[in-house]
Amino acid sequence: MKKRSLSAILLALIAALAITLLCGCSSYSKIRRAYEAEGYTESENVESYQAQIVEALGEDFESVCSVHLMADGLKVALILEFSSTQEMEDAINDSESLKGLISDIQKSDYVSGNCVLLFYTPLTDAADIFKSTK
Repeated sequence: MKKRSLSAILLALIAALAITLLCGCSSYSKIRRAYEAEGYTESENVESYQAQIVEALGEDFESVCSVHLMADGLKVALILEFSSTQEMEDAINDSESLKGLISDIQKSDYVSGNCVLLFYTPLTDAADIFKSTK
């Protein structure tokens, strides 16, 4: 009887840990590493502009996303990292600004996990680096 109870408790703990790990994972660290491998660095100055960037979207995203700026000289990638994939999908569906940018979330090249490539310098490798992280 004790063996059965212990097994059930252990199984429940393993299941809870697995769910926590799978739901809490962010795609941003993989994206950041991909950009850094190509010579980009993360700008620390973007934090001072985060409120204005989020406000420019016309929605209240500050509570559900962080803004990251990867730069290599004049090559730039502006990435929104949402707290979860569900928060990202809800924000995109609720935002006319993002909905116009990303017509189909699941098939978009500008979405990787819980991150959205909001802006990149045209004619550079910035978009291709982001796409490689899907």
